[in-house]
Amino acid sequence: MIDLALAPRTRRDEILAGFRGGLYCYDMVIDVGAYRDLHRHRRCQKFRQSYSGNLGYDTPALVKDAGAAELYDSAMRAAFDTMRGLPAPGAHYLLPFGARSRFLFKMDFAEAEYISCLRSGVKGHFSYRQIAWEMKCKMEKLEPELGRLIQATPPWVEDPLAR
Repeated sequence: MIDLALAPRTRRDEILAGFRGGLYCYDMVIDVGAYRDLHRHRRCQKFRQSYSGNLGYDTPALVKDAGAAELYDSAMRAAFDTMRGLPAPGAHYLLPFGARSRFLFKMDFAEAEYISCLRSGVKGHFSYRQIAWEMKCKMEKLEPELGRLIQATPPWVEDPLAR
């Protein structure tokens, strides 16, 4: 029945209204940069804990590969130290995009499918590509029949020539 409902749909077509309904909750600890991209999706409810810098930060693999991990770590620590010395909410503006924080997203299947497909593409930032892929994997575990419909791109697939 699900295959029949989605058969005429192309990649660019919005999913049928029947897939909009019950909410799925994604409780994530992700970096602020990924959140800034994911929070743009209007068809989901977003909740965040106060920014604190207490959950650490993500270090991109390219930083490590370039041998700049020590420089990156010291810059992140300096930003956190400065941030903690200032009052909120002004201090939040110093929180680096690589800093982790906790967020709760509530959305229906149609929105989860849309985010997973759109944000996992090879043109995207490594951080939200990983989150989009993990959303697809969680959906596959929770709802195998629906999860298999999500055509997300794994984060290890790269295409430097894609625009």
